[in-house]
Amino acid sequence: MPRRLLVALLNLQILTHLFWLAPAAHSGQVAIPWMMNQGMTLFGDIWEQHAPGSSLLAAAAIALIDIDPGALVKMLNILLVIASTALVFLLAKQVADDEWAGLLGAAAYAWWVPVYGNVLLYFDTLLALCVLGALVAYCRDHERRTAGHIAVAGLLMGAATLFKQHAWLPLVLMGAWLLLSEGRRSVLIYAAAALALPLLQWIALWGAGLLESYIFWNWTFNLSGAMEGVPLDGDLFRKLLVSNALVFPFAALALRGDRRQLILVAFWLSTLALLYPRVGENHVMAHLPLAAAMSGVVLARILPPLADRPAWDAPRAALAGLLFAGGLGWLWTGAVSYLPTPVGAGAILAYDEFRPLAAELRKRADAGDTLFVLPETDSTPQLHPLTGLLPPGLWVKGWRWYFRPDRVLRTLTEEWEDAPPTWIIVFPDLTPAGQPGIGRLLAIVEARYELAFETAEIFDHGAAAVYRLKRGSE
Repeated sequence: MPRRLLVALLNLQILTHLFWLAPAAHSGQVAIPWMMNQGMTLFGDIWEQHAPGSSLLAAAAIALIDIDPGALVKMLNILLVIASTALVFLLAKQVADDEWAGLLGAAAYAWWVPVYGNVLLYFDTLLALCVLGALVAYCRDHERRTAGHIAVAGLLMGAATLFKQHAWLPLVLMGAWLLLSEGRRSVLIYAAAALALPLLQWIALWGAGLLESYIFWNWTFNLSGAMEGVPLDGDLFRKLLVSNALVFPFAALALRGDRRQLILVAFWLSTLALLYPRVGENHVMAHLPLAAAMSGVVLARILPPLADRPAWDAPRAALAGLLFAGGLGWLWTGAVSYLPTPVGAGAILAYDEFRPLAAELRKRADAGDTLFVLPETDSTPQLHPLTGLLPPGLWVKGWRWYFRPDRVLRTLTEEWEDAPPTWIIVFPDLTPAGQPGIGRLLAIVEARYELAFETAEIFDHGAAAVYRLKRGSE
């Protein structure tokens, strides 16, 4: 019965993600992979601070499957969501030795994904998939666990670091856990497997002459404090409390019973670190599967006794009241995610709203023309694949912190002296996010470009002004 309900749940997820929910596209999973397939090089002429895994994955998919890049990434995200849901089922089932715990955990995850999973194929969600897989491989019956299971866990934890740098924290945590619970042989097997993919990545980058740029953008830049943090606000704090409420009862049950189950709590804490330094809903996806699995285990323990209502004593009645209140919080917070957006049900936010602008620019552009967007944010770079126009040389985002390294503006302005973009799209409402660095690029627009056309308001971006390089300024 639970397995049949799981299949129904997965099918429901596919339908809602295809035709109703509207997560946003991110430049790292659409625009950057598209540019890579046009001959540009990540960390070469694409300067990006995120780990390369998701861009490489999307680039490979775009190269293999010839459909609209945004639609393809949406399909990949649906596969990611249903795979994560299935793994939550397996993890909760293994921990509780109860398929109903697995089903309840999977249902909790499916309910909260629309709340937090608002970016397609996002770094944190891919990291969480790897961590989930590693825990499923490890959290088997102790007597049936083999060196192969530990190696698989290590390989998956190493893969997680390719999707986001924060994954090194749970990777080291699992090594410490193995050292305390399994012994040195298990740690050596795990370490060899965990370092395999990161080592291959570093060797490949070194061979391509990109290792220095990778180290700068993935590590030096991120640790420099150039990018401002985002504090936790009251609304997100409320959501976090509601969606993680059953983690604390799980920890209490594990302390009273099988303390080996505390590995889920430890990993939950380590993946909470992804909320720092820029707290946001999308970063909750790193720890959400673990919270959901623990919630499933707790619900499977406490719901059956509550089903016998005549046997309620005062503690059970109080627990029922608390669950009812918490359930209302879950229903309210999750249901809001299904309200339609102005772009339409099933749309790809940060992508589909640019289609009219892209279509107009395609009519006016000639073969060989190039494009730059001011600012290049997490969303506006989608105009590159939508128009089919590449940047003339270096591509880098336009948030103000990207301009803080001296090399960025120096390289852009030097390149634009000899090979300026044919077209520049300016979003005036967004340019304050790039100041003061973007000001030098806007000055070039004012001096060397002429207004070609303007658009009406674009959802969540304001109007766009499209400029063409003046004749004789090439």
